[in-house]
Amino acid sequence: MTRIRFALRSLAKAPLLSLVVILSLGLGIGANTAIFSLLQQVVLRSLPVEKPEELVVLSSPAEFKSGSISTDNSGDADFVFNYRTLRELERRPQGVTAVAGFRYLFANLALGRETLPGSVMVVSGGYFPLLGVGPLMGRLIAPEDDLPGGGNAVAVLGYGYWHDRLGARAGVLNQSIRINGHVFTIVGVAPRRFTSTTLGFEPDAYVPISFEPAVGAFWGSTEKLTHYWVYLLARLKPGVARQQAAAALNGTYGALVEEQAKTIHDHDDNYIRRFRQSRLTLEDGRQGQSTFRDSSRTPLFILMAATALVLLIAMANAANLLLARSAQHRRELAIRAAMGARRGDLMGLPLTEALLLALGGGAAGILLGSATLRFLVAQLADEETPAYYLTSQLDWPVLLFALGISVATGLLVGLYPAWEAARTSLAGTLRQESGQASSTRGTARVRKLLVCAQVMVSAVLLIPTGLLLKSLVNLMHVDLGMQTENAIGFGISPERNGYTKAQDRALFERVESELAAIPGVRGVGASLVPLIGGSNWNTEVTVEGASPDAHADNGASIDEVGPGFFGTLGIPLLAGREFTERDNAAAPKVAIVNQQFASHFFAGRSALGRKFGFSDQKKPDTEIVGVVKDSHYAGVKQKPPRVFYTPWRQDKEFGLGSLNLYVRSALPADRMIPQIRHVLASLDPDLPPENLRPLDDTIRRNIDSDRMVLELAAAFAILATALAMLGLYGVMAHSVTRRTREIGIRMALGAKPGRIRWMVMREMLWILGIGLAVGVPAALALARCTESQLYGVKAYDAVVVAGAMLALAATAVAAGYLPARRASRVNPLNALRYE
Repeated sequence: MTRIRFALRSLAKAPLLSLVVILSLGLGIGANTAIFSLLQQVVLRSLPVEKPEELVVLSSPAEFKSGSISTDNSGDADFVFNYRTLRELERRPQGVTAVAGFRYLFANLALGRETLPGSVMVVSGGYFPLLGVGPLMGRLIAPEDDLPGGGNAVAVLGYGYWHDRLGARAGVLNQSIRINGHVFTIVGVAPRRFTSTTLGFEPDAYVPISFEPAVGAFWGSTEKLTHYWVYLLARLKPGVARQQAAAALNGTYGALVEEQAKTIHDHDDNYIRRFRQSRLTLEDGRQGQSTFRDSSRTPLFILMAATALVLLIAMANAANLLLARSAQHRRELAIRAAMGARRGDLMGLPLTEALLLALGGGAAGILLGSATLRFLVAQLADEETPAYYLTSQLDWPVLLFALGISVATGLLVGLYPAWEAARTSLAGTLRQESGQASSTRGTARVRKLLVCAQVMVSAVLLIPTGLLLKSLVNLMHVDLGMQTENAIGFGISPERNGYTKAQDRALFERVESELAAIPGVRGVGASLVPLIGGSNWNTEVTVEGASPDAHADNGASIDEVGPGFFGTLGIPLLAGREFTERDNAAAPKVAIVNQQFASHFFAGRSALGRKFGFSDQKKPDTEIVGVVKDSHYAGVKQKPPRVFYTPWRQDKEFGLGSLNLYVRSALPADRMIPQIRHVLASLDPDLPPENLRPLDDTIRRNIDSDRMVLELAAAFAILATALAMLGLYGVMAHSVTRRTREIGIRMALGAKPGRIRWMVMREMLWILGIGLAVGVPAALALARCTESQLYGVKAYDAVVVAGAMLALAATAVAAGYLPARRASRVNPLNALRYE
């Protein structure tokens, strides 16, 4: 305690230095704390359930799932199963305590008169008991609510829906809620921290999975072995390994596989043999299932690496300042050593000071990190997507992380100054000082080496940030192949309200007609697949007259559109004609293809008049009547795929239950959107528009994650560069002070001020050159690791590298000029007076 008190008094005598070190370290520790909190919540944290380490998720190879497959954000095709598998494993859960199933669905929800678009998760009766989750209010779905072929029509509200849409009303229990036109009784509210087992996607309500045919999109699928849509999870029995549990469950699963194998007639014997050998595997389920986590992992690790580099620069700055402070106290430490102070005592004081400063920086970092985290959570959430799966409060793992890096920072920052202090001798100090407090040449070299490291790290941050910036600029200016200005898009899903197929079609036609009649509307288009919405509808086609090589890769994306779609979206028609209202179910099948489709299958020949069909058709029956320019399909970053468009009025396969509409108008969006809502309400007040917004806004949201990563990376790069240039300024200023006598002698001997400035600037350029020589190759290596996050730019882009180097050089010159200018103004008489 005596040493701590002495260190505090010593630091209090140098408040400016202490404040600079604390703020420098606080910025580095705060940035690390905020990003680590996001990393911990999104990538590392287990589900807030009972004993999450016992949870497993079930998977089996997608290649042996013969039939229709539907997935969502809970995982890819490996993780979905048919409904029968759920019920059989649920009934005989060998090796596990229980098996449960779930599926996330979009839905229209109405509590009272207003119907709003939202989501629902259908869950088996054992879902909540398996997880060990308790309700916030009322009760949760139980096994007796989920009986095959029946059960209780009950619903549990998600916390976000209850809190945001219903104002956290306590009286919602036992009220009725309409979900896709079907009435359920509210029996409970889920707790705040539990947002389902799919990270990033909280449902508005939970209902028993036995009611899926009533509320879902998989009509009649519950009895078919060829419909894969249910996600499964289980809880291991104590002491049972995953492999043992999988072997036990595969007894039941193998019988289902054998039953389905007997129904396969469109594959060869080798496929059927391998199909019969497919089995379940159990994977770690402590974090649930989420494609959001998988897509967020790389950007978060990139940002974590960036903040670690910022902290390294802050540590180098702090070490530089402490070395300068140690040089000022060298004579005092030498006298202490001469009077018998032990090496540990000499090391203890600067090390204690460094630890106290680092802990002060850690406290400042926690405050800065908390504020930064609140900002990031607010950016990730919006009015449509409350981020209840994230918290803006720093929890204990994050606080321990902040404490750990603070202590580690203090030790690393204080170690060399403490070692320098311990090797001090009185005679050597007096001989080196000659009446002036200064640092030794060894210490000066260390300080310059630290600044070289800072310049290197700045380059490592600036170059990838420049690449991300160029990538974002490319994304913002990419030619989407369509005109998005003054276009508004939205979706409607009448099937959720119990509409029949005939009623769906009649409503779609009325909506198109009513929207076109709004004053100021220049065009209305409709499509099955939402534009730039992340959806991919793919199929295999058989094309008449295509080459064998083209048929070897015969996949294509599909969309169903209405008359005027291409004109409304500004997609140029290159040949043939657009669809008209006469292209209906009674007319011959027609299609319009894009350039990619035409060039792949026809290799420069005209596509007009050619016919194609689905791969299972014996004879192609769809005639190509038009070719349009390539346009982006699922996202901004994805290149346009091969696409064929068919009229939605000719749909006989899918049975349209939803449609996306696009309205182009001369009026601004804030005047058009209320009119669109009025038209839809006049047709069906219980049919809310989904994602009603300008198309430009949809495109912006598609690249929001890229924008956020860039903004954070740029902020960290600018911060790192500022800290590095501050360190460079400090070293050059200290170098001028240390060499004041030498400069005075040079000027007394006739050196011009310009020559003195160049002498100082030359030293700065050496530091800059060494830092860049090491930093640029390291930055390019790091950039190659992040190349998957880039669009339209390579990791070794010469313009970006040159720009980053020029930016560093300019800031370095600015940082070195003031010390050089001060050196050129040294008065030789004052400099030599000490001699």
